[in-house]
Amino acid sequence: MGNESVKGLSVNAKTLILILLFVNVGFASKMINKYYAMKESGYIREKTFHEQLQQRVMKSFGSMEEMNKMIADITRQKEEAEKVAGSVREHDEQLKLVNKKLEDAKARLEEEKARLQKEIWETEDSLSQAKKVMSDKDYTIKELMNNLETAEKEKDALKKQLEEQTKTPGAWSLPHQ
Repeated sequence: MGNESVKGLSVNAKTLILILLFVNVGFASKMINKYYAMKESGYIREKTFHEQLQQRVMKSFGSMEEMNKMIADITRQKEEAEKVAGSVREHDEQLKLVNKKLEDAKARLEEEKARLQKEIWETEDSLSQAKKVMSDKDYTIKELMNNLETAEKEKDALKKQLEEQTKTPGAWSLPHQ
Protein backbone atom coordinates (compact mmCIF):
# COMPACT_ATOMS: atom_id res chain seq x y z
CA MET A 1 0.00 0.00 0.00
CA GLY A 2 2.70 2.40 0.91
CA ASN A 3 4.50 1.63 -2.31
CA GLU A 4 1.50 2.42 -4.42
CA SER A 5 1.22 6.06 -3.25
CA VAL A 6 4.93 6.78 -3.66
CA LYS A 7 5.19 4.92 -6.89
CA GLY A 8 6.52 7.80 -8.95
CA LEU A 9 9.61 8.45 -6.81
CA SER A 10 12.84 6.67 -7.38
CA VAL A 11 14.85 4.91 -4.72
CA ASN A 12 17.48 7.65 -4.80
CA ALA A 13 14.84 10.33 -4.14
CA LYS A 14 13.41 8.29 -1.29
CA THR A 15 16.86 7.89 0.20
CA LEU A 16 17.59 11.57 -0.18
CA ILE A 17 14.33 12.49 1.57
CA LEU A 18 15.15 10.11 4.45
CA ILE A 19 18.64 11.53 4.78
CA LEU A 20 17.31 15.10 4.79
CA LEU A 21 14.72 14.10 7.39
CA PHE A 22 17.40 12.63 9.67
CA VAL A 23 19.66 15.67 9.15
CA ASN A 24 16.75 17.96 9.98
CA VAL A 25 15.89 15.97 13.14
CA GLY A 26 19.57 15.91 14.09
CA PHE A 27 19.89 19.65 13.55
CA ALA A 28 16.76 20.30 15.62
CA SER A 29 18.02 18.13 18.50
CA LYS A 30 21.41 19.87 18.31
CA MET A 31 19.73 23.26 18.54
CA ILE A 32 17.53 22.11 21.45
CA ASN A 33 20.61 20.86 23.30
CA LYS A 34 22.38 24.14 22.54
CA TYR A 35 19.35 26.05 23.90
CA TYR A 36 19.37 24.07 27.13
CA ALA A 37 23.13 24.53 27.49
CA MET A 38 22.78 28.30 27.03
CA LYS A 39 19.89 28.36 29.46
CA GLU A 40 21.95 26.47 32.04
CA SER A 41 24.97 28.75 31.57
CA GLY A 42 22.71 31.79 31.90
CA TYR A 43 21.30 30.37 35.11
CA ILE A 44 24.80 29.68 36.38
CA ARG A 45 25.90 33.16 35.36
CA GLU A 46 22.82 34.65 37.11
CA LYS A 47 23.44 32.47 40.15
CA THR A 48 27.10 33.49 40.37
CA PHE A 49 26.16 37.15 39.93
CA HIS A 50 23.62 36.83 42.76
CA GLU A 51 26.21 35.11 44.97
CA GLN A 52 28.81 37.77 44.17
CA LEU A 53 26.28 40.47 45.00
CA GLN A 54 25.51 38.78 48.31
CA GLN A 55 29.23 38.55 49.12
CA ARG A 56 29.70 42.23 48.34
CA VAL A 57 26.71 43.07 50.53
CA MET A 58 28.12 40.95 53.33
CA LYS A 59 31.42 42.82 53.08
CA SER A 60 29.71 46.19 53.00
CA PHE A 61 26.97 45.72 55.55
CA GLY A 62 28.14 42.82 57.68
CA SER A 63 25.04 40.67 57.42
CA MET A 64 21.97 40.08 55.27
CA GLU A 65 19.69 41.16 58.12
CA GLU A 66 21.42 44.53 58.27
CA MET A 67 21.11 44.86 54.50
CA ASN A 68 17.41 43.95 54.66
CA LYS A 69 16.97 46.46 57.46
CA MET A 70 18.65 49.15 55.39
CA ILE A 71 16.51 48.26 52.39
CA ALA A 72 13.38 48.49 54.56
CA ASP A 73 14.56 51.89 55.87
CA ILE A 74 15.26 53.12 52.36
CA THR A 75 11.83 51.91 51.21
CA ARG A 76 10.16 53.63 54.18
CA GLN A 77 12.09 56.85 53.47
CA LYS A 78 11.06 56.66 49.82
CA GLU A 79 7.39 56.31 50.81
CA GLU A 80 7.73 59.24 53.22
CA ALA A 81 9.43 61.29 50.51
CA GLU A 82 6.56 60.50 48.12
CA LYS A 83 4.06 61.60 50.79
CA VAL A 84 6.02 64.82 51.35
CA ALA A 85 6.18 65.39 47.58
CA GLY A 86 2.41 64.94 47.39
CA SER A 87 1.96 67.36 50.26
CA VAL A 88 4.29 69.86 48.58
CA ARG A 89 2.28 69.54 45.35
CA GLU A 90 -0.94 70.24 47.28
CA HIS A 91 0.67 73.24 49.00
CA ASP A 92 1.93 74.45 45.64
CA GLU A 93 -1.60 74.29 44.20
CA GLN A 94 -2.97 76.10 47.25
CA LEU A 95 -0.25 78.74 46.96
CA LYS A 96 -1.09 79.21 43.29
CA LEU A 97 -4.75 79.78 44.21
CA VAL A 98 -3.81 82.20 47.00
CA ASN A 99 -1.38 83.99 44.68
CA LYS A 100 -4.11 84.35 42.04
CA LYS A 101 -6.49 85.74 44.68
CA LEU A 102 -3.79 88.17 45.81
CA GLU A 103 -3.20 89.29 42.23
CA ASP A 104 -6.94 89.87 41.80
CA ALA A 105 -7.10 91.80 45.07
CA LYS A 106 -4.06 93.82 44.03
CA ALA A 107 -5.73 94.70 40.72
CA ARG A 108 -8.92 95.74 42.55
CA LEU A 109 -6.87 97.86 44.98
CA GLU A 110 -5.04 99.52 42.08
CA GLU A 111 -8.41 100.35 40.50
CA GLU A 112 -9.68 101.70 43.84
CA LYS A 113 -6.48 103.71 44.24
CA ALA A 114 -6.91 105.23 40.78
CA ARG A 115 -10.55 106.07 41.52
CA LEU A 116 -9.64 107.66 44.87
CA GLN A 117 -6.79 109.62 43.26
CA LYS A 118 -9.25 110.94 40.68
CA GLU A 119 -11.62 111.97 43.48
CA ILE A 120 -8.74 113.66 45.32
CA TRP A 121 -7.79 115.62 42.21
CA GLU A 122 -11.42 116.61 41.64
CA THR A 123 -11.71 117.73 45.29
CA GLU A 124 -8.46 119.69 45.02
CA ASP A 125 -9.76 121.38 41.86
CA SER A 126 -13.05 122.25 43.53
CA LEU A 127 -11.16 123.52 46.61
CA SER A 128 -8.91 125.71 44.49
CA GLN A 129 -11.96 127.05 42.66
CA ALA A 130 -13.71 127.66 46.00
CA LYS A 131 -10.56 129.38 47.28
CA LYS A 132 -10.51 131.60 44.19
CA VAL A 133 -14.20 132.40 44.63
CA MET A 134 -13.61 133.14 48.33
CA SER A 135 -10.67 135.35 47.43
CA ASP A 136 -12.80 137.20 44.86
CA LYS A 137 -15.63 137.59 47.38
CA ASP A 138 -13.12 138.70 50.03
CA TYR A 139 -11.85 141.35 47.63
CA THR A 140 -15.43 142.41 46.85
CA ILE A 141 -16.26 142.56 50.57
CA LYS A 142 -13.18 144.75 51.21
CA GLU A 143 -14.18 147.05 48.38
CA LEU A 144 -17.71 147.25 49.76
CA MET A 145 -16.34 147.94 53.26
CA ASN A 146 -14.11 150.68 51.85
CA ASN A 147 -17.06 152.11 49.93
CA LEU A 148 -19.18 151.87 53.10
CA GLU A 149 -16.51 153.69 55.12
CA THR A 150 -16.22 156.32 52.44
CA ALA A 151 -20.01 156.65 52.33
CA GLU A 152 -20.14 156.98 56.15
CA LYS A 153 -17.41 159.62 56.09
CA GLU A 154 -19.29 161.52 53.41
CA LYS A 155 -22.48 161.08 55.43
CA ASP A 156 -20.73 162.41 58.54
CA ALA A 157 -19.31 165.30 56.54
CA LEU A 158 -22.72 166.07 55.11
CA LYS A 159 -24.26 165.90 58.58
CA LYS A 160 -21.70 168.34 59.87
CA GLN A 161 -22.38 170.67 57.02
CA LEU A 162 -26.07 170.33 57.58
CA GLU A 163 -25.64 171.09 61.27
CA GLU A 164 -23.49 174.05 60.52
CA GLN A 165 -25.96 175.36 58.10
CA THR A 166 -28.77 174.89 60.54
CA LYS A 167 -26.76 176.90 63.08
CA THR A 168 -26.29 179.74 60.69
CA PRO A 169 -29.42 179.96 58.65
CA GLY A 170 -28.42 183.05 56.77
CA ALA A 171 -25.13 181.87 55.46
CA TRP A 172 -25.41 179.32 52.81
CA SER A 173 -22.23 178.06 51.35
CA LEU A 174 -21.23 175.33 48.98
CA PRO A 175 -19.28 172.41 50.30
CA HIS A 176 -15.58 172.51 49.56
CA GLN A 177 -14.38 169.94 47.28
